[in-house]
Amino acid sequence: MSQLNSNQIQLQDLYEQLSTGRRVNRVSDDPAAANRAISLQRSVARAEQLQRNAGATAALNASADTALGRIDNALITARATATEAAQSILSEDERAALTFTLDEVIDNVVAAGNQVFNDQQLVGGALATTPAFEFADFGIRFSGNASIANARLGSGNPLPINVSASEALGAKAIIEEGEILKPDVSRDTPVNQLFDGDGFGGGIISIAGNTSTVDIDLSPARTVGDVLDLIHNQIVDDRRISASLDGNSIRIEFFDGLTGVLSINDLAGGSAAGQLGIENPFGSSAPPLIGVDLDPLASKQTSIFDLTGGVQTTLNNGVRIEVGSQVYAVDLSEAETLEEVVIAINRAAPDVEATIDDSTGKIQITSLRSGVDYSIGENGGTDAATLGIRTGGTTRRLSELSDLDNLILDPNDSEIFIDRPDGVTLELNLEGVDTIGDVLLAINTHPNNTAPGNVTASLSAVGNGLVLSADTGVGTLQIRGTADSNAASILGLIPEGETVTVATSNGTTDTISGIDYSRRSAGGTLDTLIRLRQAVADGDVEKIGRLQDRLDLDFDRASNTRGRVGVMSRTVETLQNAAADSSIELQAQLSNELDADLATVISDVSNRQLALQASMQMIGQTAQLTVLDFL
Repeated sequence: MSQLNSNQIQLQDLYEQLSTGRRVNRVSDDPAAANRAISLQRSVARAEQLQRNAGATAALNASADTALGRIDNALITARATATEAAQSILSEDERAALTFTLDEVIDNVVAAGNQVFNDQQLVGGALATTPAFEFADFGIRFSGNASIANARLGSGNPLPINVSASEALGAKAIIEEGEILKPDVSRDTPVNQLFDGDGFGGGIISIAGNTSTVDIDLSPARTVGDVLDLIHNQIVDDRRISASLDGNSIRIEFFDGLTGVLSINDLAGGSAAGQLGIENPFGSSAPPLIGVDLDPLASKQTSIFDLTGGVQTTLNNGVRIEVGSQVYAVDLSEAETLEEVVIAINRAAPDVEATIDDSTGKIQITSLRSGVDYSIGENGGTDAATLGIRTGGTTRRLSELSDLDNLILDPNDSEIFIDRPDGVTLELNLEGVDTIGDVLLAINTHPNNTAPGNVTASLSAVGNGLVLSADTGVGTLQIRGTADSNAASILGLIPEGETVTVATSNGTTDTISGIDYSRRSAGGTLDTLIRLRQAVADGDVEKIGRLQDRLDLDFDRASNTRGRVGVMSRTVETLQNAAADSSIELQAQLSNELDADLATVISDVSNRQLALQASMQMIGQTAQLTVLDFL
């Protein structure tokens, strides 16, 4: 009966293997194989998901390639149109036709920039939900973002599945990369911002006198105030130590202000004292000991008070941002930190985006509207200069004043002539003059510019521009240029196409207020195309030629981006094939663990059936026996 029961159970198990094709249907069938199978099933599921990820990424890359191909074709058309328009013998109808062609080019580029695949922006930003580019008054506004979505296709780093508008079209170009800001050190300055952002590493220092020594661990310090507090009031030779700030350096001395032996060293392996510049082996220098300039890097948390040398706590005048004909007056009176300055700019001026570069501490201003000029200037004070974002500041190089017009100097003569009201003429030769500050210096210190009647040159208090003033006299203050130089025009002192600017007088003073000399173009492909269209419509052959060079750069940028998408597509294809091969291999291993060998199972079924039949026959024979059979 036991044999019969065993044969029936095994036969039932074999029948189940035949019906399911699986050797292991329950963990109890083969615990070791089931455990290995569970791990393999997870690996198979991951490989299959990687294949699906790769398939979706490949589709996105193909769509991105299509969009970038449209941009390439549009720019090729624009280049050919610019070449044709550079002829000066075209009729008005011919120029109008070329203008219509450029309109179509711009429409195609905008459409490609807004292309979507499965609700995913291909160029305008991974998180954008609305079209990234839209036509607005006097230009095209970018409202997308620079987000890049990633897909995990293997064990390596995730791969991007889209490109940014900055990569493909040069959108959100930096129109002003501010100057490096140098805030003062305060107790609240984080130690990780010291030494131009390299940070203070901490460590244990040893301070000794004649008879006693104290070791101080500076590693817990998070601010400069923490460093000072850890050292301040320590006792050496029964005398208290004072730690304070001396400008941007740390000052160590005895609290009583008297001299004495004060030795400061780093313990083995440390560098804190050396880094702070307060190291004084053997007490060779008498106190006070004054360290090196801590040279902090500006950050979002930098206060206006530290930025202005402790002179003011707020920026009361604000800055003036001009975008085309639109003027934004940015109120900074409530801003206490650089982060609040950036927030105020972004709220007040929707056509720009201000950020803080964490690696340099600079304020960067990027453009959001193509086809217009930008300028960042003062609003009656010096706040823009304090923040390092004035586009027409004294450090601005003359070679950077115009995106499209090159500064031309007269090789044989001076470039600018300033006639004072008293009849004295100042000849200004700009050879070797590098910046706006140099121009102001050249005028104010000119050998012939002496009192009385001297001309004073300065920057405009509102916006940007040069201002020249002098006391009234028998004549009138005026500026003359030369036919062989455009310097006076580039500097905004003489309107383009004219040769003389005459001052206005208020009765006691003659004043010439130059126009903004530092307007910057938005940059990027769409900005180039909009300006090219206008140049073609105006028949400005010289400007068309200069824009062709920019168009070549735009085409190279778009083509390089398309090339990167091609490389990405090949990588995705390779990873997709690897995931497929891995899935096949894992499936084979899983089959070895779980699947039944049907030939073996059928043979076992036959054997078990025979065994079952023999058992049943034996049971039948045994059931017919009586006691008489044993007597």
